[in-house]
Amino acid sequence: MMKIIIIGATTGIGKALAELYISQGHEVTVTGRRTELLGEIQRLYPDKKIHTSAMDVADIDNARRIIQDLADKNGGFDKVIINAGVGFGKASFEEEIKTIDINVRGFVAIAQWAYQYFKSKGGGHIIGISSLAALKGSAYAPEYHASKAFISNYMQGLRLRSAKYIHHIPITDIRPGFVDTEMTKQNKGMFWVATPEKAAQQIADAIEAKKNVAYITKRYFLLAILMKLSPEWVFKKIF
Repeated sequence: MMKIIIIGATTGIGKALAELYISQGHEVTVTGRRTELLGEIQRLYPDKKIHTSAMDVADIDNARRIIQDLADKNGGFDKVIINAGVGFGKASFEEEIKTIDINVRGFVAIAQWAYQYFKSKGGGHIIGISSLAALKGSAYAPEYHASKAFISNYMQGLRLRSAKYIHHIPITDIRPGFVDTEMTKQNKGMFWVATPEKAAQQIADAIEAKKNVAYITKRYFLLAILMKLSPEWVFKKIF
């Protein structure tokens, strides 16, 4: 049995991943901003060992205090999965700043804590939910794509640090394509859309294999290659 904490587990991929690990008998801690949805997860699995805590990663000092308290209270963690994130279509300035506060500052607050925690513990596994969007910019949501690029680059840096200093901390960058969640319902023209449950299973498989980078679903690896090779003028027509 593993002890797993999922940051941002009230809906979508995070919730599906929490339910998968709970059903497998792991001790799971779930956090999110909406306490009523956290309570819903507990009610669905009354006989399982589940811990919940309200957390807004945009409040970085409080988020770091909460995760430390949870680690102390529940006997630590083996895996920290950072899934908290937001995205807006044609965002206002305020929404762009909110995206950076949650997707970038909030991510670093938890990831840096997790790295230091696992370093002192002698090992552990950090998993960050980035996006296929990390590979290119977008005319419609430049702040979202940039925030995901930051996450992927930051995780690569932590992975290199772990290897250089032999800290025994694998870092897995999960890059989903389109998954049927509340956040993606605003998108038009989606293709290869996965259910949260299918995405969660492939994410769990990638975590088990301790992959450096995993595209979800796997077929998005082909699109990732195309995105990396395509010149910017192509994306001016598409994105």
